[in-house]
Amino acid sequence: MASDNIHGFGVVGCGVISDTHIDAINALPNGRTVAVCDKVEAAAKAKAEQYDCDYYTDLAEMLQDDRVEVCNIVVPSGIHAQLGIQCAEAGRHVICTKPIDVTLEKIDALIDACEANGVKLGATHQFRGYTIYKRIKAAADSGKLGKLLYGNAMVPWYRSDEYYGDGWHGTIKLDGGGALMNQSIHYVDLLLWIMGDVAKLAGFADALAHDTIEVEDCATATLKFTSGAQGMIQGTTCTYQGRPTVLEIHGTKGNVVVVGDDLKLWEVEGDETEFNPEAGQTGGAADPKLGMMGEAVQAHTEQIADLLAAIEEDRDPVLSGREARRAVELILSIYESSATGRMIEL
Repeated sequence: MASDNIHGFGVVGCGVISDTHIDAINALPNGRTVAVCDKVEAAAKAKAEQYDCDYYTDLAEMLQDDRVEVCNIVVPSGIHAQLGIQCAEAGRHVICTKPIDVTLEKIDALIDACEANGVKLGATHQFRGYTIYKRIKAAADSGKLGKLLYGNAMVPWYRSDEYYGDGWHGTIKLDGGGALMNQSIHYVDLLLWIMGDVAKLAGFADALAHDTIEVEDCATATLKFTSGAQGMIQGTTCTYQGRPTVLEIHGTKGNVVVVGDDLKLWEVEGDETEFNPEAGQTGGAADPKLGMMGEAVQAHTEQIADLLAAIEEDRDPVLSGREARRAVELILSIYESSATGRMIEL
């Protein structure tokens, strides 16, 4: 369906986050958004006018458009797999925003559908594309940090009652979880990416400050990685006024601390001068002129570009469906530990 090496995208869902995805697609030399789809016609029409593309209010109708080769799904989390399977069965490649879905059963069904229909399945966990996190990953993989000992991720954010009043946020069916599944999953994914798989965990998840939601607004877990390293995750949407996120990676040869996507500590044996936070070398945006929103688009662009390369080279995307499944499995295991009071082995 691609013409002249340009891959046509249909973006499914016209909420706020769709702008980042459409901008990322259209930044590619071999990608173009040809259509958007939303059941709310006013939203679909406005997005189509904004980006000079066609719009649909019915996914089945959009899937009859031969220009659409890839479907980028940016709808409520709990229907990612349902719509992704529909796209796969129509022969379209699929890429989903995080989380890829909210249950392992649905994720596995999506993976199976894409494999059965010979299409690629990718996901966007854009923080992996941020400059500072790529540098930490490279330092960990190269041994620059020595043996990894422990890694911590804290997401002390705030969400109002109004945020949870849109009909899907805070629901088990469509959100699948709260502070972990929706917000902290970015940092859960980063920990797994940098530190490796988790062997066992124990956790707590509760609604402490929001009375109307079905999911947690505060969760804490302790982790034992398969490497023997330890870790901690704490995610909230009830922190007074909200605070910046913190990611810490500690090894036998180094300590790295990132606060709010800015490097605050790079204390690495023989490498102390590589970054200097006091001189403004924070490792935040790849291009200081872009700002963090600019890097968000750039990071999405990299991951979408890899999906297109996977299509052209007939390989799995680096951030495949199975790779994206890992963070959801870990979060669901934390929920299971909280519900049962047991340590969970993965």
